[in-house]
Amino acid sequence: MPTPIPEQTIISPKGEIPEPAFGPRSFAKLYEAPGETPPQFSEEDRPSAEPAFAWSETENILVLGTDRRPRDASWRTDTIMVVGIDHERERIAVLSIPRDLYIEIPNYGYGRINQVDYIGERITRVKGGGPALISEILNETFGIETDHWVRIEMTGFQSIVDAVGGVTMHLDCPFFEPILNLDTGEWEYFTLPAGDVHMDGETAYWYVRLRLKESDIGRSSRQRQLLWALRDQALSNNLLLQLPELWRAFRHSFTTDLSFLEMVDLVKFGISLDPGNVRASGITLKELQSHITENGASVLLIADPVKVQNVVDGIWEAPAMVNANRKNENRCEPIPSGPPNIPTEIASPAAKAQPTSAIENDGEGAGDQISAEGG
Repeated sequence: MPTPIPEQTIISPKGEIPEPAFGPRSFAKLYEAPGETPPQFSEEDRPSAEPAFAWSETENILVLGTDRRPRDASWRTDTIMVVGIDHERERIAVLSIPRDLYIEIPNYGYGRINQVDYIGERITRVKGGGPALISEILNETFGIETDHWVRIEMTGFQSIVDAVGGVTMHLDCPFFEPILNLDTGEWEYFTLPAGDVHMDGETAYWYVRLRLKESDIGRSSRQRQLLWALRDQALSNNLLLQLPELWRAFRHSFTTDLSFLEMVDLVKFGISLDPGNVRASGITLKELQSHITENGASVLLIADPVKVQNVVDGIWEAPAMVNANRKNENRCEPIPSGPPNIPTEIASPAAKAQPTSAIENDGEGAGDQISAEGG
């Protein structure tokens, strides 16, 4: 399947499609859902006595990871995060938004949130472009207003990681995801061992990009893990001194409404924080409902706004970002022997003909069909 353009995939709901409970009005009188088990925390992750996190009191940065493909005029946003910066209390929170979240796009119709950046830039052409349109939707859906934005091109991301000397991440379990080898036309596993793994740009790219086995939810967790690893690398190598050179060298890999000095201030603030004061979480399948649209696309709906808003407002009770993507070592799956067992609709000859294809699914073991040139 070639990458669809938004006009082909965004449809207006008809028939019995559930009506998502969007908007601040839906969340005006929320309370904790009865019967829910309180979260259990380690000492490191135990919530502090600080006031409840309030997105209205923080400087909020919208971070977009864009997947642009050669010879394709449209693009998708496969990474959507909001970084809340609390300067007064010296803390940060990071919230991941699922790419397959199905929302109403102002003046357009219903579609996945990962299409909104393109729509705002090229179709509805709103003032402020795609980031402004995403910000409007986040405010209407979750009550989060964003002040600034950064859009990172995923292809240029590899060079950025290489420029800082790569990153080291601890994997509690071996990592493996199916990948299509373009040289052989066969599916194989991209694998990484458990333990401390130093990754160059290409390895880190695939680690945060693949999602066929772990879904977009697992991928978001790995992306937050990478952010912390980049922070550690910047701290250990004193990269603040190299920021002017890095800014000039990789200016083509990202766009932002922040000035260079504002970026420097944010980097300095981020690397100065105590690890326990950087919290990270995301909206997951536990808070959402899978739905098949009229044209057969698998998307995610907000079925219970109480659960969703509890995640959004309870971000300060989320685990510390240093512990992002931690797993139970006693429940690790071994790396399988032999080729992956890929469903026929994904591994068909027509699908193999495409270097990279979007297999739209609901995130439950679903994901992109990804290929790797040269294995």
